[in-house]
Amino acid sequence: LILTGCVTNQNQLITQKVDQEFMNQSFILSGSISIKSNNGSFIGSYSLKNGLNESFRVKDVFGREVILIRPEIVSELFDGQDERFFEIYQLLEDWSSFSSILLAIDDTEILKSKLNLSITYKRYQTVQSFKIPKTIRVVGNDYELTFTIKNLKIS
Repeated sequence: LILTGCVTNQNQLITQKVDQEFMNQSFILSGSISIKSNNGSFIGSYSLKNGLNESFRVKDVFGREVILIRPEIVSELFDGQDERFFEIYQLLEDWSSFSSILLAIDDTEILKSKLNLSITYKRYQTVQSFKIPKTIRVVGNDYELTFTIKNLKIS
């Protein structure tokens, strides 16, 4: 019984790397977000849903929804909007690339050069046996986004 318990505990410690195949399943990432730009700053929380009802929601510190992005939104909706929001929207527009950034999937190098971004990862954590980043920092031309992942729920 002691040997069986040790083997079971050892298997629970094995972590899986998140890869492109992981993106084919439904999951929810949630945590905190901060945005710094030349025009001010914002602190709040986010929830990223992948799967049938994909969405990216951002709420302010009072719990009010301030951003709702779905993959089917087209960029024409942003005509006439503030340019800094359009640049951030471009980052979110390619849904799989945005999720790849948050989960540190290897294909982010192409995205970094395409959008002229600097992406850094600080500390990693194990959530539901997957090794994912704890803090993600994305720096664009006139903004800095910092994401902290607090929860990963696979549905």
